[in-house]
Amino acid sequence: MNAPSEAEFARRYRSLSGVERREFVAALWTARGWERVDRADESNVVVVRRGGRERRVAVGTPVPSDADAVVGDGARRLLSASPRRRAEAVGAAYVSPADLRERLLYGLDRDAADRLFRERFGVSLATAASADEGVREGVRGRLERVRRAAADDRSALLAVALAAVLVAALAVLAAGGAPALAGIPGLGPAADDAEPTAPSPPADGEYAAAAAAIGTPESAGRAVSTLDDAASLGLDEDGLTGTVGSTARTPPGAFLTGVYDADALADAHVAAAANLSSATLLLVASGPANATGLDGGAGDRVGIAGDGGVELAVASERRYRLTASANASIGDATREGTVEVYADGDAVYERVPGPSGVETRRLDPATAPNATALVGGAAAEPIRRFLNGSESTVGAAATAVPLYRIEVRGEPRALGDEADDFRAVAFVTADGLVVELSATYVHVPTGERVRVAFRYGRLGDTVAVPPSWYWEVASDGDAGDASA
Repeated sequence: MNAPSEAEFARRYRSLSGVERREFVAALWTARGWERVDRADESNVVVVRRGGRERRVAVGTPVPSDADAVVGDGARRLLSASPRRRAEAVGAAYVSPADLRERLLYGLDRDAADRLFRERFGVSLATAASADEGVREGVRGRLERVRRAAADDRSALLAVALAAVLVAALAVLAAGGAPALAGIPGLGPAADDAEPTAPSPPADGEYAAAAAAIGTPESAGRAVSTLDDAASLGLDEDGLTGTVGSTARTPPGAFLTGVYDADALADAHVAAAANLSSATLLLVASGPANATGLDGGAGDRVGIAGDGGVELAVASERRYRLTASANASIGDATREGTVEVYADGDAVYERVPGPSGVETRRLDPATAPNATALVGGAAAEPIRRFLNGSESTVGAAATAVPLYRIEVRGEPRALGDEADDFRAVAFVTADGLVVELSATYVHVPTGERVRVAFRYGRLGDTVAVPPSWYWEVASDGDAGDASA
């Protein structure tokens, strides 16, 4: 589906009046399963309800102190507080035009997204995309004239070169990214000759740093910030509104005295994750290849040998994105190099390193990863391995949404005498959903520090943003053999 760039979408959004922006936001939230509540209070606030809980979304300013989210237009403000700063001041989530575009394009099916865009912006997504291309071509033309002028007047080459750099920067911003320079001699690769690039490794390759950032109350609080309605996520309402250690029950396999059955907790986690409508998962490991203790071998398990990671964004059973590092395996499938899989709701595409470079192919959905099983199953093995120790404590976490904090020390039973200075921290809901887990220890045979961690996010509010290579593949129709 052709779609306007982030820059073009933001331009069109800013062209709407205040009332039109408010009504677009209300229509978008309603299309994604919320019910609008009519209120005669702040004119720029949209109140929505789902499953008995309300959210107040301020579209622009003013921003009331009880706002849950603030939608901005991305414009710079010199003399007044921006919506982003007002959102930070009241502790609300900030939603940018790029976020709105993401929710529209990837949070709805294609027909519904196009229909809503037509109703609120007066043109189809394809028409907006075509206008966007016209802007790009106009910028390319100006750049080409600058280049020719430089060739005709070499005495002014330096000044023109500086001007070209400035215009090139504006071109990138106007077009929404570096592809605006494609096909311009001397300023970018030829559009027809551009080499495909391999996907970036998860967490930019900084696996130890990514793992170290997981397992704090602040991180866990962000992970559950979208738990607007426990019932719609299959979570126990009392567990999220009661008092930890009192009216809120403890997770399966755990009590206030510690963890007594890590297997039961892992099973409860998988069951709770299966009820999530959508979620993201980041699983990372750092350490010697034979020490991280994560083995694949099943369709809902992830293996990581050494430094590596897996990122998974599941919007629905048929719409998801998965990125795995070179030494990660999904089930029993291991490949050389970083792998990306994207399912757009109709087809599944895979991008992998091949003998002759990066290859993109269409997969038979039957042979593609089971994303909905992975989103829960991938964390089950770390839960069993790292929350099964000789010493453990369970108590209330310092988070806005009531969670249990589990800490395990002593001797991890699954690692035996190969681990020293072991410590694991997890944040868990009363239902057993392990929102975060971070484990670290010294691998005795090598003396090296090992870190393994996972984190969930965007619970019930995930969109699977397509990778940059998807648009080229989708426009070609069939990217390869479906049975490959």
